[in-house]
Amino acid sequence: MKKLMPWIGWTLLAIIVVAAIVNLIVAVNIPTAIMEATINKKFNYPSNQWIFEAPVTDNSTDVVRPAPDDIYSICVYDVSQHPLRVTSMTTEYWTISAFAMNTDNFFNLTSSQAKTNPVEIILVSRDMTYEDPTGRAQVVTAQSDKGILMITMVIPNQDALPGILKIQKQTTAELVE
Repeated sequence: MKKLMPWIGWTLLAIIVVAAIVNLIVAVNIPTAIMEATINKKFNYPSNQWIFEAPVTDNSTDVVRPAPDDIYSICVYDVSQHPLRVTSMTTEYWTISAFAMNTDNFFNLTSSQAKTNPVEIILVSRDMTYEDPTGRAQVVTAQSDKGILMITMVIPNQDALPGILKIQKQTTAELVE
């Protein structure tokens, strides 16, 4: 029995170490794999261009758990080579969010926090330094070179929808050379 005890102890230690390593690998890689699948398979949108979603219906599936009184704009960003300038008019209930490849939400700005209208944001890679020559844009460092930007605008009532759709279509994304 005494010879069996050290073997059991070492086996348990090995199992715990392997389980911890596997757990760490999964915890680090699964979010990135989910984001890659979302960008490449679900959205399959061109990089650095806004896609203006139609108002939410019962059949809407591009946004997870969409709110029926919201309208969404989505941009798959790639700032690996150049910064990205985003310009958007705000509405009374407006927010922009940025998500890194590991699914972290690293930036949020709401219409009540915005200092200008339209809002201007320069999204840059961690390897870049950029100073906006106009002084109007907020420079934001992305946690990953690729990810997703999403603008959400609340539709307070159906009469407001045409104006909100017009504002939505004025949103731009352009690479800064």
